[in-house]
Amino acid sequence: MTSTTYPDGSTLASSALTLSQINNLMQSITSGALGVNPPDPAQVRVDFPVEGQPFVQRPSDDVCFLACVTEDEPYSRVRDQSPGGVGSVVDPVTQTWVYTRNWRVAWTFYGPNSLDRARQLHSATFMDWFNNQLSSSNLYPVEDPPEPTRTPEQFNAQWWERCDFKIDLYEQITETLTWPADAGAVTSVEVRLYDGSPADPVADFTVTKQ
Repeated sequence: MTSTTYPDGSTLASSALTLSQINNLMQSITSGALGVNPPDPAQVRVDFPVEGQPFVQRPSDDVCFLACVTEDEPYSRVRDQSPGGVGSVVDPVTQTWVYTRNWRVAWTFYGPNSLDRARQLHSATFMDWFNNQLSSSNLYPVEDPPEPTRTPEQFNAQWWERCDFKIDLYEQITETLTWPADAGAVTSVEVRLYDGSPADPVADFTVTKQ
């Protein structure tokens, strides 16, 4: 859960996963699906690290690269909104949005066992433990992912075995905007009493909330 405070004093709390969080989660789940326990970042690598990383050293090395990117999705543009609180001096004013974000998770497998390792991961997407770990972070796979695709790659005058696999995940995000407890609250009311002439009140006083 991340939190942002704006100049008007309101605060936005969001359940949205950061890139680092989803990368770490998918790296751990991928390692489990491949039987790499404990997780080994040399075998399951996250793409685009700041410090860079070497490519696979030999065609005989089994290595998996993982990338998580957001995708434009019409469903993501729909947001359910609901107000909350009454704006009293004890109850803050809140407004909550619930919406969906689409993640594209792509794996690139290298090595002589790349096709079989992609098959292992594909099979894991149908298992309860895989989906339970995702749902605990409000991630839900889109059904019927495409089959892994074998795409040998020529590099340094050699053919490297390669296989690609990808799935889409829907992330349910809840964001709540909260204003201070007294924001918009009525704390005092001016009272005027008239007897005949509206220009000449017989009483004029203010009632203040205790």
